[in-house]
Amino acid sequence: MTDEHDDLPGYLFDLFDPAEHAAVAARLAADPDLAVRLARLQAALAPLKAEPAPEAPPGLALRALARVAEYVVATEPRQSARPTPVEVIAADVAPERVGPRRLPVTDRPEARTLGGRFRIELVVAAGIGLIGVGLASTFVMKARQQSDTVACQANLMTLHQGLSGYADANAGRFPEVGTPAHPVAGSFVAALAENGQVPPGFRAVCPAAGGTPVLDARVVPATTVGYAYTLGHRGTDGLVLGPRRANGIDEENDLIPVCADIPVGAAGAPHTHGQNVLFAGGNVRFATVPTVGLNGDDIYRNFLGRVAAGVDRADAVLGVGSDRP
Repeated sequence: MTDEHDDLPGYLFDLFDPAEHAAVAARLAADPDLAVRLARLQAALAPLKAEPAPEAPPGLALRALARVAEYVVATEPRQSARPTPVEVIAADVAPERVGPRRLPVTDRPEARTLGGRFRIELVVAAGIGLIGVGLASTFVMKARQQSDTVACQANLMTLHQGLSGYADANAGRFPEVGTPAHPVAGSFVAALAENGQVPPGFRAVCPAAGGTPVLDARVVPATTVGYAYTLGHRGTDGLVLGPRRANGIDEENDLIPVCADIPVGAAGAPHTHGQNVLFAGGNVRFATVPTVGLNGDDIYRNFLGRVAAGVDRADAVLGVGSDRP
């Protein structure tokens, strides 16, 4: 350190290593004038330290790197090719005819210029910036997927409230499809609407997929319903039996799926990595695979591999739109 006054800013902003910091502190203790200068410097810089740094505009770093790169390319001189070794043989040649002797070029690598080094560092910095943008984009995408999943679960819980209200007025049974009044899976929402179990403006689709709100509670087209609903199961007499609500006693019945998102890969599927599933007991969970039936079976096909009513009560099958038992 050549000047003790030059040490004051570094000391004030804690830029020295411990030994240097201790040395400056010792001089401050021994020199009152130097301590006074430090106090004045602190007072002068106080407003600067107190003022919050302005927030950089989005993308400023990448734009700055691009401008610097453009400047370097435009202004940095191009390097000429390396010369080939030249040897001057003085034998039998008069000294006055011998030109300047050129030294042979060695095999040592050339020292990189400031521009070359800066270009490499620029490329590294730009790469880090691009990686950061990619990570941010991935984070945003995952956050949106999580938000859509939670919103969809809330929608299914609203449907369960409607199903429970319907069951209260229909001997503990959820709406049954395959009947003349409600022939297809998507008509279960119409059954809820007819019984006053659909909130005003309710969307019978996953919020991630959009859809048409229910404007007329008397008519809910099956094509506007974006959820799969249970097709029931066949009894011993071959007749289709509709689902029933959980009673808090039959634990097995509580675990039967009654409603879910449209399966992944099908037209209108709102999620690309799984589906939310509503169970008769009222719980909703996100499943990355469709094999979440009571016995680990596919909730979109029965034991025979068909989109039809289950072969027994444990065989839950959820149909979409115009699917029939």
